[in-house]
Amino acid sequence: MPEPKAHTSQTGPDVGRTRADDRRSRARVQPSGATDGITITRWSLGLSLTMALTVVTAAFTLVWSQTERLGETQMQLVAGVAGLVERTGGLETRVGGLETRVGGVETRVGGLETRVAGLESEVRDLREDVREEIGGLREEIRELADLIRARELSGPPAQ
Repeated sequence: MPEPKAHTSQTGPDVGRTRADDRRSRARVQPSGATDGITITRWSLGLSLTMALTVVTAAFTLVWSQTERLGETQMQLVAGVAGLVERTGGLETRVGGLETRVGGVETRVGGLETRVAGLESEVRDLREDVREEIGGLREEIRELADLIRARELSGPPAQ
């Protein structure tokens, strides 16, 4: 990069000085011990860079360890989910078996309900038959009672 030229309008001891000269003069300590601002030496610059790199390295190390822990956690979650999926598959099979068994039970219950309905019909028919038979037996008992009364009224039996 070309060095800028001093303006001809400037006068005094600074005429003809370049920026590089200005930087060098600012970096030096004045003989009286006074400084014109913060002095940056190679040592302090090196120390600052070392500290900055140490902080960056520590931050990177923390991020890296957190990333590894996150990866481990992710693997545990994947393994847990795989186990759940496996167990869920087994449960689905068992539920399917239970549904089949429940279907069989429902069929049997339907058959039993049909048989019970038939038995109820038979019981009604039997009750009707028993009532008719009881009515017939009552009629016979009345006839026999009438015969017995008629004999008793006609006198003692001859022997």
